[in-house]
Amino acid sequence: MSIARTLIPLMLALAACSPPAGSPSGAPAANSAASGSPLATNCDAPAQPLALGSSVSGNIPAAANYPDNARYYCINVGQGVQSVTIDLTGMSVDLDLYVGSGNIASVQGVDISAGENYEWKSNEFGTVDEHVTINNPQPGVYYAEIVSFQGQASDYSLSTH
Repeated sequence: MSIARTLIPLMLALAACSPPAGSPSGAPAANSAASGSPLATNCDAPAQPLALGSSVSGNIPAAANYPDNARYYCINVGQGVQSVTIDLTGMSVDLDLYVGSGNIASVQGVDISAGENYEWKSNEFGTVDEHVTINNPQPGVYYAEIVSFQGQASDYSLSTH
């Protein structure tokens, strides 16, 4: 394995959990809302923090293997929040949205053939917008996984409210 193949994923993982200089949201291209919601600063790698009430635009490259065909975000939900809705829109291929709580293992590598399941999911067929709503969420960190169903490249927008 080359040094570049080893160092680049490590640098990306570290950057995903460290807010870039001059970016109060900690996620590139994010539009933070005035909700005052704290960022999830202790995301499990490779998740990027996303504030409740904000949005981010991204891209999933074409990739034949999981998790190369996935992107991850974490959302910190505070005390007293009535509901959390996560919307995945703007895709040109079939992307799916899976949400879990506590750690990235709640969404990454779930093996349905072994009887495991996602806590919340939206996996509509085609380019239909995906939505997950969590009513009366417990305070804590929630993880969102966006997966390209057939490993095709696509832009997307992810928003929370």
